[in-house]
Amino acid sequence: MSHSPSTQNTLTGLSDREVIAQRAAGKGNNVPIQTSRTYWDILRDNLFTFINGVYLFLSLVLIVLGRSSDVVVLAFVIFLNVVVNVVQEMRAKRKLDKVALVTRPHATVIRNGQEREVDPNEIVLGDVLVVHPGDQIVVDGSVVGPGEMKVDESLLTGESDLIPKQEGDPVYSGSFCVSGTACYEAEKVGADSLANKMTAEARQFRKSLTPLQHQINLMIRLLLGIAILLGFTVTMQMLLRVSSITQGVQNLAVIRAC
Repeated sequence: MSHSPSTQNTLTGLSDREVIAQRAAGKGNNVPIQTSRTYWDILRDNLFTFINGVYLFLSLVLIVLGRSSDVVVLAFVIFLNVVVNVVQEMRAKRKLDKVALVTRPHATVIRNGQEREVDPNEIVLGDVLVVHPGDQIVVDGSVVGPGEMKVDESLLTGESDLIPKQEGDPVYSGSFCVSGTACYEAEKVGADSLANKMTAEARQFRKSLTPLQHQINLMIRLLLGIAILLGFTVTMQMLLRVSSITQGVQNLAVIRAC
């Protein structure tokens, strides 16, 4: 979609040949941002755990001793735990993947002396973009030409005051033009832009525990210590022939399950 140049704007922007050259040099704005974990990472981290390894070892021992029915209980515990954790973490991943500061579906650039609307992914380094009231700034750059505008940077800084921008002033992706009209030259695109850096950081997977979770982990450690002590006692009973191997393994399975 093309428009005639603004009467206030004598900028010609890049030519189509320059845009192609910039994109071929990897200086485009179409860098994908992903979370730090894939679906395989989520499945692997929940499937190959220490406790699951213990359950697997006990299951093999029970199978050797002919107690296959007991293995079903252990398998159900493992399966249920893995499914619940995987579903929760996949939901969290999908929500993180949707996090975005730049929501503008189109941007207006000047190319070959004419304004045209393009997808933000088609912007390249050095492009001259035009913003009007209500437009979002989609890449980092500096104001060029005679235009002036006031910008809302609250998404980036948390400050609600409007920031005046004129020639030479920096503008940042993720902010909005509230009033006025101006042009700016793209100086940081793709992963280098502020919005993409903040989005990538927000999408990173982090495990932060609440005070209640810390208390629960402390209780788990105490119970684990008790389970280790009981497991040692049962093992000694088997070694000293106080109880049978079958009974001892069953007792160990019950202790681990608890």
